[in-house]
Amino acid sequence: MNRILSWSLVIGLFLAACRRPEKPWPLPPASSHRFLQAHAGPEYDTVLFVRFETGELHRVLRTAWDLELRPNPTRGLYEVWLNAAMYAFALPLSDSLWQSVQAPPQDGWRCDLADTAALPPLAPGERRYFLLDRDRAEAFYKTPDQRYRKIALYWEEGRLRLTAYTLTNDLVGEMVLSLPTQPVHFSLEGGLRQVAVEPPWTPDLILTRYIHPFYDQPEQFRWYPVLGALIGPQTEVAIVSAAEKPFEEFTYADAAARSYTSRRDAIGYDWKRYDFNTGTYTLDFSRYFVLRTSPTSYYKLRFTDFYDTQGRKGCVQIEYSPL
Repeated sequence: MNRILSWSLVIGLFLAACRRPEKPWPLPPASSHRFLQAHAGPEYDTVLFVRFETGELHRVLRTAWDLELRPNPTRGLYEVWLNAAMYAFALPLSDSLWQSVQAPPQDGWRCDLADTAALPPLAPGERRYFLLDRDRAEAFYKTPDQRYRKIALYWEEGRLRLTAYTLTNDLVGEMVLSLPTQPVHFSLEGGLRQVAVEPPWTPDLILTRYIHPFYDQPEQFRWYPVLGALIGPQTEVAIVSAAEKPFEEFTYADAAARSYTSRRDAIGYDWKRYDFNTGTYTLDFSRYFVLRTSPTSYYKLRFTDFYDTQGRKGCVQIEYSPL
């Protein structure tokens, strides 16, 4: 009898072991990496503001504005920025020359770089006069009447006054506004008006055309428009070699130990390279980037494609992950 009971117990345990579990086997954790596609267009005509926390994109055409006034409360002045996405240049002028000039001079033109404005900032009581070339490459504005604007900017009696004329001294428009506390953008197309450009949230990254200096080139080729990534006003970035630490293995502890920079073009444009043999862009996977968007918030990211499914350039795909 005992032998029969023993065999019954063994057979019962064997059958129980072969039975399918009532609960499914636990699967490996899903990857936390996310992908974002930002379509700048084959001619890079769209500027894209990126927020990684929500995966949001804010799009605006690069023709949407010509000038930006950016308050700098630390220094108590207003920075004057051109639209570098339009390859805009400015020429500072004296009051008398500004009033008399009717043809664009050849020399003295300046452009914005990522962290350096072409024009000096405006302080209380100051007046600034300059000639603006809205589109030096003539991609959109072909004639002098379209391209050039004579700009006078005043800071007087607690207000800012912006006045614009054509080269032939026809009034384009005038605006007077109370001292703004946020950046304001102006369009000079069809008059003078204030326009909305930036999103209601602070961007982590801006994908845009901007001007990069190649100081080893002659003057006429030195200021070159590129499509790249500029970091947002509250973002810092670190660059990591993939040979040092693979992208998949980079952790929060690694991010906290890194040194960061607030240089706007630290990511820049050369995460892609043009292959003259194939006539296409290839991506550089030898490095990736870590963004610090707050004292405790980090994102690692890398660029994984520059083409859409039809093979058109300007479709930037980013792989990223919060840490």
